[in-house]
Amino acid sequence: MPIIIGDSSTTGDTSQVDICNLALRRLGATTIASIDEATKNAEHCTVFWNYVLDEVMEDHQWSFTKKVVTLDYAAGFGVYSTTDTKTITGITAANPAVVSCAAHGFVTGNTVYIYDVAGMTEVNERVYPITEVTGGNSFELTGFDSTLWTAYTSGGSCIRKESNPAYSSGYTYDLPSDCLKLLSVSGGAKYEIMGVGSNRRLLTTTSGAILTYNMLEETTTNMLTRFVNAMAWRLAAELAVPLTKKGTKQEWAMNMYAYTLGKTATVDARNDNMVLNTTDSWLTDGNFI
Repeated sequence: MPIIIGDSSTTGDTSQVDICNLALRRLGATTIASIDEATKNAEHCTVFWNYVLDEVMEDHQWSFTKKVVTLDYAAGFGVYSTTDTKTITGITAANPAVVSCAAHGFVTGNTVYIYDVAGMTEVNERVYPITEVTGGNSFELTGFDSTLWTAYTSGGSCIRKESNPAYSSGYTYDLPSDCLKLLSVSGGAKYEIMGVGSNRRLLTTTSGAILTYNMLEETTTNMLTRFVNAMAWRLAAELAVPLTKKGTKQEWAMNMYAYTLGKTATVDARNDNMVLNTTDSWLTDGNFI
């Protein structure tokens, strides 16, 4: 199918094979009928596809991949499992505070989130680094003095979290599984990402954080034509050397990729009335600014 390059609409029915063939045609190489066919060109397209897709997704804030989600403990973010939730039966007014929690299973260096405590409400909805107390039925809130807090009366629960001592007075959330590139956290809050894969955690200083991010979009029919254009150029750059043995074609394709990103950035800025980041190399290299 023909691919129209130059607008910001979706391609409609573009397939992975279409994008691969656009890249191959730009190199003067033989096109493919299927990504699974037993040809050298199909094999190379398969090898390079996933990491090129990730890279192009990350290189620009593509509008079709942008998502906004409110992170909340109640929605399950940050919870390891229900077996990690423990019942609190007491908290001392001491320095450091000591939490009574039978058979908690926590160890020194863990971090816990405490909530629903009555009386000593100052302790609620915070993440604390802990020190295990001999016996396994209590733990210290490392570095936290509760002597000036309201006396504990009843109740409370705690759950193990993954955190960093720098965020001990903050909040820990699981990142959405489809989060590729974090763009912002509500209120300009300080944040840090820890972990890898499905164990990635967002550590931040704000509760109920609203997260804006770019997701990994793998459905080719949802891709904008400008993205398809950029993807084909970046894929062509990877295919150039193994298929043509010419480094000059790889350099040419990378230059065209940079040009396409620069053109996309200027069009997006004009459409959205955005201020361009003048430090982006593809803008200066392509003489867009």
